[in-house]
Amino acid sequence: MFKSKKILGVVLIVLMLFAAGVTGFFLHGAEANSEEEMNRFQKLLVVFNLVRNNYVEEPDVDRLLTGAIDGMLEALDDPYTGYLPPREYDDMKTSMEGEYGGIGIIITMRDDQLTIISPIEGTPGDRADLRAEDQIMAIDGTSTDGMSMDDAVDLMRGEEATKVVLSIKRMIEKEDETEFEEFEVEIIRELIEVEHLSFEMKEDKIGYLRMSRFGEDVGHDLAVEIEKLEAEGAEGFILDLRNNPGGLLPEAAKVVSNFTEQGPAVYVQEREGDKQGIPLDPTIKSVEDKPLIVLVNRGSASGSEIVAGAIQDNERGIIIGEQTFGKGSVQSVSPLPDGSAVKMTTARFYTPTGRKIDQAGVEPDITVEFDLETEADEQLELAIEELLNKLD
Repeated sequence: MFKSKKILGVVLIVLMLFAAGVTGFFLHGAEANSEEEMNRFQKLLVVFNLVRNNYVEEPDVDRLLTGAIDGMLEALDDPYTGYLPPREYDDMKTSMEGEYGGIGIIITMRDDQLTIISPIEGTPGDRADLRAEDQIMAIDGTSTDGMSMDDAVDLMRGEEATKVVLSIKRMIEKEDETEFEEFEVEIIRELIEVEHLSFEMKEDKIGYLRMSRFGEDVGHDLAVEIEKLEAEGAEGFILDLRNNPGGLLPEAAKVVSNFTEQGPAVYVQEREGDKQGIPLDPTIKSVEDKPLIVLVNRGSASGSEIVAGAIQDNERGIIIGEQTFGKGSVQSVSPLPDGSAVKMTTARFYTPTGRKIDQAGVEPDITVEFDLETEADEQLELAIEELLNKLD
C-alpha cells in the first residue's frame, strides 16, 4: 500500500495594510496610477477613518484591515485566491513539509461549494471512503455555506486521536439520472506523514511508478527510480497519477521530461502577454523509446493534468482511467511582513496543443470507472494488460 503526500501547490502574492502605514501604501501606489484610482483609494481611507473614529465601540484596527483585504480578494470570486493569517500560513507550510495532524484530504471550491479534489492514500480520509467530487456540507455541525477553504482546513485539522464529523453530499450517477446521497462520517485525526513517490516491478517487465504529488525534486527523483527499474528489467512503464492533486509547476515539467523529448511541457498565460512555453529539463534523460501508460481519475488535478495532457498531445503514451478534475490555474506565493500571506491566481496553463484544462480536465484515451464494489483495481489491471500487449 503506497502512502501519498498532501499538497496544495498554492502560491501567494502580497497586499499588506498596517494601520500606521495605510496612507503611505496608497500614496505610493497612486504615483503610477491615475487620479481617478487615487480618489478610489482615498474613498477606502475615508471609510476606514470614519469607522475607526466614529463607530459606537472602539474597533479592532487589525481586524478592520484584515477584513478589507479579505473583501478585496473575495471580490475576485476565485477559490484559489485568498488571505492567509499567520497561523493559517504556518499550517500551509507545515503541510507542504509533509507532516501535520488531520484527516488527509485535499479540497477546493467548485460552484461555491466546498468540494474534495482527492483523499490522500492511506490516510483517515481515504479509509473513510471519501471520494473526489464529494461535497462537504458541514464540519462538526457547522455549515460550510459561505465558508472559505482556509477556514474549512482549519476546522478539519487538529490534534491526533481527536475526531471530526463531516456531512457529505455525494453524486450518484445511474443509467438515466443523477441522484444525490447525503450522510455523515466520523473520522479520527492522525499525524499525516506522507511520501510523494514510490515504485515497484510488475509482471517482470513493467515498471510501476506511483506519484502522489509534485513536490520539491520529484522530477529528478523519478529519473533515479526509472533507472533502478530499468536495471531490474523494466521494458515499459505505468505512471500512476490517480488522486494526485498537483504541486509545483516546474516539477510537473520535469516529470514530463522523463518520458518525452518533445517540448514544451505546458504553456502558461498570464493576464497580459502571449502563452509562454515551460521547457523540458535537458538534464533529465528521457525513456522515450519505452511504452508508457498514465493512470488518472477525478482526483488527478493541476500538475497531474499537465503531465497527462503533454503525454496525450505528443502521442507518447496511453491515458487510462477517468476524466481529470480540471484545475488549470497557476498560483504564486509571497509571504507578508507580519507572517501572513496572500494566495493569488496569476496565470492559467494549456497543453502543448493549446487545450484549456481549467474546468475541462483531460479526457482519458480509454475510460475505465473504478468499481468500489470489488477489491480489484480494474484501471491498473487494464494498464498492465495494455502494456503487456505492446511489449509482446
